[in-house]
Amino acid sequence: MKTTVLKIVASIIVVLTAAILVHFLTTNNQALDDGSIRIIIVDEDGQTVFDDDVIFMKDDTFYDVLQREFDLTCASSTYQSDPTCSYIFQSFGYEGRILLGISNDDFSIQTDWADSFIAIEIYDGTDYYLATQGVSNIEFLENDQIRISFRAVTEGLS
Repeated sequence: MKTTVLKIVASIIVVLTAAILVHFLTTNNQALDDGSIRIIIVDEDGQTVFDDDVIFMKDDTFYDVLQREFDLTCASSTYQSDPTCSYIFQSFGYEGRILLGISNDDFSIQTDWADSFIAIEIYDGTDYYLATQGVSNIEFLENDQIRISFRAVTEGLS
């Protein structure tokens, strides 16, 4: 009898732990309120091509903010350019889009994922650091600064 109860309790604990982990690993970071963030975009020549505050609305993801302000190109399931951004990558630890290009009337940045990529960096008040989440899951708050820049694979992540 004790063994059966112990197995049931252990099973419940394992299931709850797994559910909590899945929730935290797949939660989209959405804005809690309306606000604005500063977005800085740097092209392949190292030139700042965009530097302005952008409005976000409650429940927006960072991807939503970018999609409203810019023309985006994302990766398809085979990492080819997809201007519709219709493919969403899904795995145990990630669900979201991969950004390959960003443009507006004044600039255009396009990467190919093999030789170049878009780096997203968050400003912490002192310096920029690489985001640990993709464009669909980046956490942001009012007055945050986020830099998006073209990077060649040969440059690395430094």
